[in-house]
Amino acid sequence: MARFFAPPNAWRGDMVSLDAAESRHACEVLRLKSGDSLSVFDGAGRIAAATLLAAHRQGADLRLESVSTEPRAAVELTLVQAVPKGKLMEWILEKATELGATRVVPVLTERTVVQVDSGDALRKQEKWQRVVLEACKQCGQNWLPRIDAPVSLKEFLRGERPAPCTVFGSLYPGAVSFPEALADAGMASGGSDPTGAMALIGPEGDFTETEARDLMLWGARPVTFGPIVLRAETAAFYSLSVLRHSLRGIPRAQ
Repeated sequence: MARFFAPPNAWRGDMVSLDAAESRHACEVLRLKSGDSLSVFDGAGRIAAATLLAAHRQGADLRLESVSTEPRAAVELTLVQAVPKGKLMEWILEKATELGATRVVPVLTERTVVQVDSGDALRKQEKWQRVVLEACKQCGQNWLPRIDAPVSLKEFLRGERPAPCTVFGSLYPGAVSFPEALADAGMASGGSDPTGAMALIGPEGDFTETEARDLMLWGARPVTFGPIVLRAETAAFYSLSVLRHSLRGIPRAQ
């Protein structure tokens, strides 16, 4: 069944409206007609089976047939990602959404090639949010991840507190294995449930020694991915996969 997005303010009783972009996709791309069935979600856990009533250039009107709510995950899963070159960030965002990230923070580090000024930061955030929305539509994720505007790593560390389980990929001596880091944070068997998990992934060439020291002083644990050096995107997917697997047994908030 075709799946569409309508923000919470577009839901009214047993009716919901799609905006112009979603309407064009429904009627011009998928060729849906009045009376056809489709699925709609609001990005905040609400999902519904619906019937297309009418479509026009400004939007489409749907009648809700059944509505359900998926509770938010009990544990926030955050990816803090050094912005890579080209369109690689879009791919990282897409896969992070599929892997259950609830928030992605793009950061600029000392070795980050990409430069983002204040005016471009908002444009990139909006573009990346659209990428995440499309990923939600495709993979069945009903909670829209939060995508922050890109900031420097120093700004991020000044304005945030580490999650109960916070790790960063590191090529430096002293990095521990993921099992050891998870056990220390209470995410191994027999431990108490954490309220959040965060993975910080550096750029090509890793965080600098100064950044790694700052991250440890902030409260993040350096982790190793083993003897093989991973690309930044692979490290992100690996980290999210391990953390999500470790959180699998933790019940969702009701």
